[in-house]
Parts: sequence; C-alpha cells; structure tokens
Amino acid sequence: MDSRPTDPHSETPQIDISPRGDTSTLPNAKQPTKGGIFNLIANTVLDAVKFQQFSAWKAGRAVGAEDGFKLGQTRGLELGRAEGRKVGHLEGKSEGFEEGFSQGHVLGLDEGKLIVELRPGAVPCPAPPGIKEPALFKDWTFAITPEMAAEIREDVKNYLPDQPPSEDQWKMILSTTPTTCVVAGAGSGKSTTMVLRLIVLYHYLKIDLSGLTVVTFTKESKLDFAKKVREVFDLWGYDVSEKKSLEIVRTFHSRILSFAKSIDGLSDVKAFEFLDNKPEEEERGGSMLQVKLGETQLDLMNAVYQDLFENNQPFRALIGELYQRSLLLDKMEKDHPDVLHRQDKAWQMANIDGALCSQLEGLWEAAGHWPIDGIEPTQKTLRILGKNFQVNGYIPEFDTFVMLGIDDTEPDDLKLDHQYGWFMRKHVRDKRTLFQAFCSPRVVYLSSYVDATQSIEALKGRINGCPKFRYKVRGEISSSYILEAFFSTASFIENLGLDAIEAVKNMTLYKGDPDTLFFYAMSIYWAAFNERLLGMSPPVMTFNSMFAMFSERGQQNFRAVPDSVLRPMTTLLIDEFQDVGANTISWVRATFSEIERRGLAAQTLGARAYASVMAVGDDWQSIYGWRGSSPRFLMEFGKEFKSPKLTQVFMQENHRSHQMVVDAAEAIVNQTPGFENKHGVAVNKRVIGNQVPVEVRELDWEHLVQMVEHHYDAGRSILVLYRKRDTKKDARAKLGEVIERARQDKRSKAIKFLTYHSSKGLQADAVFLLGDCEVTTSSPSRNDFYAQAGMANPGEPCGYDLAQQQEALRTAYVAITRAVTYCYWYVSWDEKVPASEKASRYIKRDQSHWNVVTPRPAPASDGIKRKARKGR
Repeated sequence: MDSRPTDPHSETPQIDISPRGDTSTLPNAKQPTKGGIFNLIANTVLDAVKFQQFSAWKAGRAVGAEDGFKLGQTRGLELGRAEGRKVGHLEGKSEGFEEGFSQGHVLGLDEGKLIVELRPGAVPCPAPPGIKEPALFKDWTFAITPEMAAEIREDVKNYLPDQPPSEDQWKMILSTTPTTCVVAGAGSGKSTTMVLRLIVLYHYLKIDLSGLTVVTFTKESKLDFAKKVREVFDLWGYDVSEKKSLEIVRTFHSRILSFAKSIDGLSDVKAFEFLDNKPEEEERGGSMLQVKLGETQLDLMNAVYQDLFENNQPFRALIGELYQRSLLLDKMEKDHPDVLHRQDKAWQMANIDGALCSQLEGLWEAAGHWPIDGIEPTQKTLRILGKNFQVNGYIPEFDTFVMLGIDDTEPDDLKLDHQYGWFMRKHVRDKRTLFQAFCSPRVVYLSSYVDATQSIEALKGRINGCPKFRYKVRGEISSSYILEAFFSTASFIENLGLDAIEAVKNMTLYKGDPDTLFFYAMSIYWAAFNERLLGMSPPVMTFNSMFAMFSERGQQNFRAVPDSVLRPMTTLLIDEFQDVGANTISWVRATFSEIERRGLAAQTLGARAYASVMAVGDDWQSIYGWRGSSPRFLMEFGKEFKSPKLTQVFMQENHRSHQMVVDAAEAIVNQTPGFENKHGVAVNKRVIGNQVPVEVRELDWEHLVQMVEHHYDAGRSILVLYRKRDTKKDARAKLGEVIERARQDKRSKAIKFLTYHSSKGLQADAVFLLGDCEVTTSSPSRNDFYAQAGMANPGEPCGYDLAQQQEALRTAYVAITRAVTYCYWYVSWDEKVPASEKASRYIKRDQSHWNVVTPRPAPASDGIKRKARKGR
C-alpha cells in the first residue's frame, strides 16, 4: 500500500505557496464536514497504529489532488500575475519612454518653435562685443543715376565738343564703385579724363573740394594737372584759384609731409630731401624717384660721416678697408663691351703711351702734387696684350704700381701733344680700361690732386682724415661717392617697405664678399644719420621715414592724426600708379583703414559718399624698379585694395601716335607679363593717315645729323633720347650746328636732349633713340632685399634681376611711344657682352611696323648642326 510521508521534516521538497506559511488563511481551504465523524475516528485509529488503507489513501489522494490543484492554480495565478506585472512594467516603461519621448520631442519642438518666433534666441549671457575685421572700404556706390549720367554726357558734349570721351573713358568718368583701377596706355588722354572725373565728383555729386585729392609724383606734373583743373572747371562756371587747385593736386611727398606736421612735436618738421629749397618753395622739381642730393644735404650727411669716423671704431675700421679697396683698379671682365671696343686699339695706345705718361706727370708736377712721398716716380714697363705700357710710379712697400689720371680741375679739352693724340681724358680712360681687364699686378689709380697723398697713406693703413671716395656695389652700373651709395641703397630698401637696418641684418652674402663691409658700414651710418636728423631743431625726417611712420606697421600713429588731415584723402585719385613703391602702398592702405575705423565720410551736399580710391596707371610704363617701384601693385590692384565692389577700365585708344609706332612699341613690351588682350589703337586723325614705320639702323652720326636738320627745317619738334651720358656729349657735339641755329631762331625748345626715363610724359613729332635697352648686370644684394620684401615670384631666386629684364623692355616701349610720327632707333646688333635681356632682340624685319635699314647679322654657329630627321 503506497503512502506519502507526512513528516514535516521529510526531505521531500515542500512548496511554500504562502509567504507566511499559514494555509488556514487561504480563502479556498477544504474544511471537514459535520457527517464525517466516523471516518475521522477510524482514520485516527489507523493512524495511531500506522496502518495505511488503500481505499482511504485513494480517496484522500483524489480529494487532495483536487484541493491542491485548485489551491495551486490560485496561488500560481497570483504569482504569475505578480511576476508578469513586474516584467511587463519594466518592458512597458521602456517602450512607453521611447514612444513618449519621441512624441513629446516632436510636440515640444513644435511648441518651442512658437516660442522662438515670439522670443528670438536662447536666454542671452552678458559678453563683450566681437572684433570687427579691418576693412578699407564700405559696401556702397556713388549716386550716379541714369538721368545724371545722361546730363553729364550732354554737358561734356557741349563744353568739350572737340574732345569727346571714348566709351572706355566714360567708364572711368562715371564709375560708381568705391575702388576703380584704370589701365591707361600711352597717349590715352588720361589727364583730361581724370579732370572730368573731378567735375563729376564736385559739380554733380556735390562732394566738397576739401575731401578731394589728386596725387602724382612730380612737381611738374602737379602744376600741369592743376592748370588743367582750372581750365576745365572754368567751362562749368567755376573760378578755381591757383592756390585752391594746388590744394587739390598734390605730390605724394607733400601729402605725407602734412601727416607728419600734424603730430605734436613735429609741427615744424622739415623734409631732408627739401632742405636745399628756397624758403618759398614747398617742394622741389623733378621726380622724387630720382633724388639728387644737393649741397645742404651732403653737408649734413658729411657731418654725420665725420663724427662716426672719429668716434665709432668699428665704423672707422670698415671705412678704412673699403677705402683701401677703392684705391685699387676695379677688375673688369675681358668680354665687357668697353674692353672689346678698346682691345683692338692696343697697339695704337701703346705707341702714344710714353708721351701720355710724360704729359700727365707734367700736369701733376705743375700743380705741386708730384712726386708723392712713398712713391718711386719711375715709368716701369708692364706687358698688356703683348704690348709695352708704362706706369707713373711704384710703391715697393706694397708691390703696387701707380697710374696717374686727370684731376677734375683741369680743362676737358686738354689734348695729348702727339701726332696721333686726341683728348687726354679719352686716352686715360682707354688705358685704364685695358689695365682693368688685362693687368694682373696691383695698380693704384690716382685722379685727384687733393686726395692723392691721403690715398697713399690709406694704403699704408694710416688714415688721418675722413676719406671721401667712390664705391660700386656689385650689380650697380657705376660707382658713386660713398655717402651717395649709402643713401641710394638705404632708400631702395625702404622703398620696398623694409627697415634698412633690419634688412641688412637679415641678408646673406658669400664669405669674403667685399659688399659685406659696405652694408655693415651703411647700417651703422643710417642709424646714426636718422637719429641726428630727429635731434635737429627743427627736426628733420626723410620722406621714407615719414611713409614708414604712417605705414601699416605704424597704424597706432594714426591715432594722433586729426580728422582734418585724413578727410582730404577720403576721395582719392592717384596718377602714375605704376610708379608707386611698397612703402607708398602701405601708407595709402593704412590711411583708408583709419578713415574706415573712424567712420569718416566725404563731406557732401548731395547723396552720402564714403571713402573711395581711383588709381590710374600703365604697367607698360613702369620703369623705376631700380628705385623700388613695381607694376605689380597696378596689376594686382584688387588684392592690394580689397573692396566689396571694383571697377576695372582699360583705356586703349592712343591719341598721340599712328598705329605703326604703337605696334612697334608693343612688339617689344608684349614679351613682359601683364594684362591679357591689351592693345593700343591709334585714333589721332592728324597722323593716322601718315603711316611711317620705325626705322632701325646701327649708329650713323652722319645720318642722325641729316635727319635732325631735315625735321628741324620742316618745323617739327624733336626729342633726342639717350641711355648714357657719354652718348649725350657725343650727340650734342655732332648736332652743334643745328643747335646753334635753333638758338638763333629762338627755337631752342624745338630740340631736347633727355634720357629715356626722363622723357616719360613728353612727345615730339620726331624722336631719335640712341642706344639699346639691355641688362648686363646681376645684383645679389638687391635680389636678397626683393625676396625679403615678398616682391619676387614664388620660386624665383633672382626676383630683382628678372624685374630689371622686364623693365628694359618697358623702357624701350616708353621711348618709342614718345614719337607722334617719326621714330629712328640707332642700335648695335653686336652683343659684345652677353645681355640677360635686350630690347632689340624682338625687332622682326618681316613686320611692317619696322624698317630695318641695317639688318642684324646672322648669329655665329655654335658648332652643332641639327640633323634632318626621317619621316616617321
């Protein structure tokens, strides 16, 4: 009989379905019935004897199973509900959170949008204002309406019926943008167009004259432009006084001077370059790009030089060594044209050399300066090119020979007393050139009576006085006095926008380069020189110092400049923009930056007007790179003067020359980088029907004299342009007769002699060009400074040399375009010295604008012949 254990301690697992273990509290517990007492007694007895009844067990199992099932079902449901509720709550919470977040986010975003529309932005936190990016110009336009433009055109037609502007000129006259760049070719009539622009600004736009400024480079161009202003304004009914016109038209240098004078303590400052002017003159004539030091400037520079030499030992030592080097004859390359020109005459020179030496010694002895202590007066013989030449003396202490020259006090027309003799200065120059190229021993050349003794003492290292001597920096065309060399070199560096002393410190030269001594001495001198100037009473400054003071590096200095000085610059027109240097550009930019910072506007009775600049120039006429100028600022005007709006105008009509002159000049200058599709068009009705090609031939003095006389007799104006001073002397000598006739006829101005550079801006019916435009030198120091200033093209180690090669071609363009009708160019086809660039290389005989009378000889064979290639 099967029986299940009932022992509560049995190992059979017990399921506790009640947390408290109390079954009596269960709602469905089975209770014994009242009629079952017998069974209860029986079962008790049986239990006592531990007897198990099968039938009873079976019945009990059924009842227990039923009760247990029901009870288990009930408790299981409750437990399942509890566990399910717990798990379901967690899962429901997660799903509900995700669904609720998504719906709530969308709803909240929509409601948030409504809040943004009602209250912009997040809740602000206090903070300082932001920094505004520096700017030069506002985003605005001149208020030139179509109706106003039509009125202007009609008025110009009435007032200037014989000078109607071209459409390109109208673009310039009616420009509405804050910046305007005008590329005006040779003979384009830019001056009249600029004056008409002034009329538009003043008469139609009502901008006050106190806010208008035209700047140019030379006093002469300023006076010419001011005169034209008075004439054109008179047509519109305005009586402009000369004084007022000269307040409008200024040079760059007079304008920067007004900036310097506005500073406390500098109100009476003087410009170093103007110190030799008369009291009533505010500026000097000529271009400030070609400054010539006068007596006053040189006296001041000499005082600084003397003081340094006496009190600064490093400077004294540097000058002593430079002086010693300067006394020895400079070496000259054997293939230099001056050498090759004289080499073939060596035998003639040797034949007269004895007479030349004797006559030179006689001159020195008569002046009381020969013999000289320390020099043996002996005519020792040296072999030059296989010929015997004599020297005038010998210094045994230094194994150095002495050659005498001609003192400046002697007359120029001294002639050698010999049957084959000519001017003595020429013979001395010829001999010196051969010695420079072919003489190996050391030779001292003495050409000054006063300095000769000091020169010998200098060789001995005994320099008692402050030496005055000439020095030639490597790459320069000629030597100059040491102080002039200091000034021109420092000025070039500063024109590039550099500090001269810092630039020297940052430059690098090869070990042993003699120019190292020069630049070190120059930096010492330049620092002392500028300090001396500022310490004077009244103070003195160079113009470059003023430009640097008010450059972008000196922006803080503008805080001391009053509005009255800045306001005339608010509406600025710049002429000859191709001639500006980096220092000038920096000043103009810094000025506009300050005008914008202060919020200065042009004073006007019309529509509001703000700062603006119009630059007019021609990249093809940029020929002052050797002074630090560059056409780059015109070609990259938009980068240099960033503006919200820019107008660029090309004025390509040539009102001066006929088309053949224009085409010939452009055939050369087109080899330089520049603006695309730039081409001059001749429109001068007086000459366009007389097409005469530019005539090219080797120098023929007889032909030159004949043609100058021909054009003079025809009543034409004549320009004789040259590259070298010696050429000018020769030309004046050959043309002496016609020059005298012109003087007697009171027509002296009909024939003018000028350098290629100084002829810019002029014109003549007939122009004679004497000499080629070429580059035969290289300047390591200027290449270095060019790189420091960022002027060289990326990857170009010789930026200055390259710029000079391009400038040689532009110089030829300027010279040719001076001609109205006739142009004669005398060149030498023979390149005695290899030139890195030469303008005549681009003369093509088969082009109709050239008349090549003496053709270029065929180039010599290099010994390499190109083979004919078989067909592929």
